[in-house]
Formats: sequence, C-alpha cells, structure tokens
Amino acid sequence: MAIFSEIRPITLREQIIDQVRTAIIEGRLKPNDHVTEMALTKQLGVSRTPVREALIVLERERLVVFAPNRGYFVRVFTEKDIHEIFSLRISLENLAAEISINRLAEKDYSYLYQLVERQAAAIKREDKKGIRSIDMNFHRYLIEASGHDLLIQSWNSIVAQIAALLYIRAEADPEYDETQVVKDHEAILSSYQSGDAAEVTRINRQINERVARNCVEALQHMEGQ
Repeated sequence: MAIFSEIRPITLREQIIDQVRTAIIEGRLKPNDHVTEMALTKQLGVSRTPVREALIVLERERLVVFAPNRGYFVRVFTEKDIHEIFSLRISLENLAAEISINRLAEKDYSYLYQLVERQAAAIKREDKKGIRSIDMNFHRYLIEASGHDLLIQSWNSIVAQIAALLYIRAEADPEYDETQVVKDHEAILSSYQSGDAAEVTRINRQINERVARNCVEALQHMEGQ
C-alpha cells in the first residue's frame, strides 16, 4: 500500500478558481455580489491574467455570470435552475447506480459507511462546512465508481452549483434537520447492497426532489426578505 499520494501541481489559475469557488459555495460571496478583476488581483496578490482566466472558468461552471460593461457577478439562481440541476443530478446518479451497483465490493461499502459516520460526527459538532464536504464526497465516490468518464464530467459540472444551493438552503433555514442526510445516505447504501437498481432509482428521485423543493423554498424566502 502506498504511503504517500501523488503530488499534483496546481497552477495559479486553479488556486484562484478554488478560492473564489469556495467563497461562493460557503456563502462568503453571495448571489449578485460583484466580483471584480481589480479586487481579486489586489486581495490575492496576483496579476490580472490568471484572474481573468479563472473568472472565465467559473462562468463556465455557472457560478458567476458576465454582464457587458459591468463585469462578473455571483449567479442568482432561479426556480427553473434548481429544477434543471436536480433533475440532471437524478439522471446522472441513477445511471451511475445502474452501471456500478453490482461492482461495489466490501471495501467500497466500508469506506462509504465511514463517510456516513464522519458526517454524523460533523453534525454533532455543528460543522456545517464538514457536513456538506462529506456529502459531496459520498456522492462523488458513487459517481466515480461507474468508471463512465462522460457521466463523471457531467456530474462535476453541476456539483459546485449543488453545493452553493445547499448553502442557500442552510442560510434560509438555520433549523434544518441535518441528520436527514445521514438517513438518506444510509437508505442509498441499503438499496445498493440489495442489488435492486429500481429501488436505488426510486430513493434517488425521492431524495433529490425533496432537496430541490427545500432549495426552491429557500430561494422564495430570500426573495421575500
């Protein structure tokens, strides 16, 4: 077993992308906030070229939008956006399950249940950042288990948007029961272990449709303030 993981060189542009993306996902940059090249250049201590390149990538990820003569702004999600993002997520996660449901071994389930336990611990210590990070890692593992490159690429294209929406939900409803995600993940793993792809499909749809409704309600709450 390897002791160390391979070191991945990270370009300046990737570092800027990661910082801005994380700021949006964690709500430090909020919907409709102006994200200027000048401010990023000054705060990050970098030149304008990698900043400009980073903002183009973030626009491609649909986390920021470009307004002519005004610059970049943090994306404001609509109800239509939410329904499209979660309907696509349902399709991708169900396709992943169809491909990998009979491939997962005991070591895979052991790791996934460890993630569930870590998530429960994060909930107890009220570590909201940790809760959502583990949540995404859980689903990423199941997606990547498919070995389907285009599927993985498509899921990666929406994962940051999902994370941003979950933050909006948390902001709108501070009393949201975070333990629900533990129950959801346990239900997903149980359906995988049963080998019943139809049951996985049903559970994935049920969970994602509920989360989409929660996000729409959060959006309506924000608009009503």
